[in-house]
Amino acid sequence: MTAPPRHALVIAPQCASLGILDELKDAAADLRDALTHPRRGTCDRSPAVRSGLLYGEGVRRADIDTALREAAEAAAEAGAVLVLAFLGHGSTPGQNPTLYLMAGDSRAEVIGSALDVGRILTEVLETPGLPGLLTVVDTCHAGGATPDIRALDAGVRRGETRFSLLMSAGAAEEAYRLAFTTALVRVLTEGVPGAGEFLYAADVLDAVRELVTGQNPRRVEHDGARFGQRNWLARNARHARAIASVLGPVATEHLEEALAPLGGPDLLPVPVTGLHTLDRLHEQVGRSRPDDAYERDWALRVIEDLRDVLVTVDLLTSWPGDTLTTERLRTALVGAAGRSEEQLPDSAGGELLRDAVEFLHIRARRLGESRAARLAHFVASLAAEEGLTRHSPALAAWARQTGATVELGDAFKTLLADGAETRMRLIVHLHTDLADEWPETLEAWLLDGGEERGRKQVGCVPDQYGVEQSLQEILHWASSKGSAPPRRVEIAASAPLLLRWRPELTDFGELLGDRHDVVLRWSARLCPPRHLWWINDRARQQLTAMNANRAGRAPVDWLSARDTGRSEELKTRFVRRRYTQAVGVGHRPQKFAHIMDILLAYAPIVLWPGTEGRMPRGCRDSLDKYWHLLPKEFSEAYRRSWARTSRARRESRDDLALWRSVWHDIEWLDFCDLFEPFNEGGQPT
Repeated sequence: MTAPPRHALVIAPQCASLGILDELKDAAADLRDALTHPRRGTCDRSPAVRSGLLYGEGVRRADIDTALREAAEAAAEAGAVLVLAFLGHGSTPGQNPTLYLMAGDSRAEVIGSALDVGRILTEVLETPGLPGLLTVVDTCHAGGATPDIRALDAGVRRGETRFSLLMSAGAAEEAYRLAFTTALVRVLTEGVPGAGEFLYAADVLDAVRELVTGQNPRRVEHDGARFGQRNWLARNARHARAIASVLGPVATEHLEEALAPLGGPDLLPVPVTGLHTLDRLHEQVGRSRPDDAYERDWALRVIEDLRDVLVTVDLLTSWPGDTLTTERLRTALVGAAGRSEEQLPDSAGGELLRDAVEFLHIRARRLGESRAARLAHFVASLAAEEGLTRHSPALAAWARQTGATVELGDAFKTLLADGAETRMRLIVHLHTDLADEWPETLEAWLLDGGEERGRKQVGCVPDQYGVEQSLQEILHWASSKGSAPPRRVEIAASAPLLLRWRPELTDFGELLGDRHDVVLRWSARLCPPRHLWWINDRARQQLTAMNANRAGRAPVDWLSARDTGRSEELKTRFVRRRYTQAVGVGHRPQKFAHIMDILLAYAPIVLWPGTEGRMPRGCRDSLDKYWHLLPKEFSEAYRRSWARTSRARRESRDDLALWRSVWHDIEWLDFCDLFEPFNEGGQPT
């Protein structure tokens, strides 16, 4: 299908009188880049604004009016579909459902100083010769942006036009942290499985709704034109460009980029249906004589990489062990990806099998790392789980074909060492009858895998210093008791103690967190009180659902200050399952201990700031990038923060050190199941 020309313009004014939006600049630039990506949004930047982005406090209402008029005229002259986006503060004064975009010179009490979005869109649609309009609105009350369809039908063009409107929330709803735009950019970048070659507004909205919580995105469309294409927002990254191609979106894009300097995808002799296709393409590229030999050599290396991908997919498709499952593939993918900052694939089944291999071999590799190391770790993880070794015929043959014999041996060795280290877990329970008091007794269990290796009870002075002294005694006992010192130390305590104590900072010559990964648990889950008998079953259901519906973003329901300021309403929303994932609080509420008791009962994972004050921009993004490595990665981030100098370059994962968490995973719930649920006094038996 031949696409008509397309122009894009993103308008994102900052209105200082309503507060600067920290995320606005990056979100607007990311959306502009996605819309103008040559293989995704395929838009040209509107001639009205050379950069394609009108952003900042200096953007006045008059500037927006001028830019929109010029953008509509330029698109009509070029016969181009116009893609507009409005991001920023939105207002619906009084009982008026009309959305007003707040410009740099707008004032909340003066309607005339802001932009009536629905009215301006109606005017744009009346531009003679404009074939179509797509609009994205990410503001509070975005639902008030709908143009007057009756006015269009009675207008100059008699409604013979097309428009599609995507809005971040309803006219009576708020929108948060440009979450709608962030999700939209991700959908445009990664595509939608099964949606075809183009992404239409309905496809995009369904995918975005899966990524956004706390607000209800929506769309409005009008199709009064008799000729031309339906409005589409982007080409679908998940759509195979070559019929019957065995390559996924990552490999396809990688190959296209490599071939572009040599003549583009037309070099492909036939669709990539197997290794023979890549062999023919390798010969064809090898015979080419480009001006720059580096470009040819790079293309040859890419083709060789894709050959390894197909060989690995073939191994996994005919796996010599038990049938592979989506969850096994995801677990192995997380381990092999390591600290890659790329978003992990969120597909399932056979599509995940292919996507995981392409991701590891193309996106997750680090500079200076062996080219086959990630794939070898992935294959070894799946094999070791069911007792296969590197000498198994199928694995040995795969290693020879991909040149990964040494890497596969290294991977098995690493997995063996990691297994011995991570099997040992030390669990320490701060048992106290009063939730806000320090205990007089610590009880500890040393586990090897899921099997108990020892149990110890230690008395202590009931204050922080006394607890930390006894904790040292328990740590020494555990280090001498097991076959290897426990790497993970799990501390179970009451909500008030979890909020005011950082056990990883326990100092006994070195910090507890220097060599140990410290995970916080809520002690009430060990022996739930009678009125909370259901909490562990509910948490298990929530964790299963979260793992089954991974969508790249951290599965967190975020609570505002308004949410936490009304504890009874908050509890009611939990009871009615308004929140079903992990729960995050970007601030420290008043009466936090009381609020925390509610959160810990209804959410398997709770996140909150480690200090008072506003969390820096990007902190939530760090959770998205590293969720697959949590909670262990929190400990790594804390260690980095202790060693970091003021002049060290800040990395995205450093923001993880600003978060605190209580983390209840399936392993913890399994441990809790060992105890009687209604043991009087709450003491484990």
